[in-house]
Amino acid sequence: MKKVILIAAVCAMMFSANAKESKEVSVTESASKNVFSNVYGGLGIGGSFLKSSVDGMADMKANRLMGSFVIGGGKVFRNKAYMGGELLFDFMKNRKKFYKDYAKDASLQMKGFFPQVDVKIGYTVRNDVLGYGKFGCGWSKVSFFDGANNHSKNKTSFVLGVGAEKAFYQNFSTAVEADYNFGFKTDDKGLGLNNVRANKGWSVRALAKYNVKY
Repeated sequence: MKKVILIAAVCAMMFSANAKESKEVSVTESASKNVFSNVYGGLGIGGSFLKSSVDGMADMKANRLMGSFVIGGGKVFRNKAYMGGELLFDFMKNRKKFYKDYAKDASLQMKGFFPQVDVKIGYTVRNDVLGYGKFGCGWSKVSFFDGANNHSKNKTSFVLGVGAEKAFYQNFSTAVEADYNFGFKTDDKGLGLNNVRANKGWSVRALAKYNVKY
């Protein structure tokens, strides 16, 4: 019986030593290849809180539920500083407002498709948490009816945001972020509705990502 206990104790010590060594190697490998040095794709859900205005009249507010799709990639430098880029698509319902006091049946419609290209700069903590800022260019569309004809404008606008991401397991991570779209202006005297300030406001989203290291 004593021999069995002794053998079990020796085996336990050997297993403990091997596990410790394996853990140290894993930590070292993790440090040399940060989990956020990857390419990724993901899906998300969130809310869009944009507004548009026409000729200084009452703002058209469009608070909408949105879905998101993202693809991108990034790299961690010196195991801390992060830099990356991504292509993001937000999808939501179109929203329309009528301006009966302006002209007969005049209306403004905010479209529900918002793609944007962003650059991300951040800092990693413990190799599995990333805080980042993002800036980029968004594309959006509004259409307005002047009572006789329908007109549309497609323009780009500046987008600025912040976010945080947490890695889980080998290939999965989740992120929460918020960004502010500065919107765009259009003032075409040939149109029935002038001085349009379109798609200005906040968007917030939660994302789940699948990451592939390179």
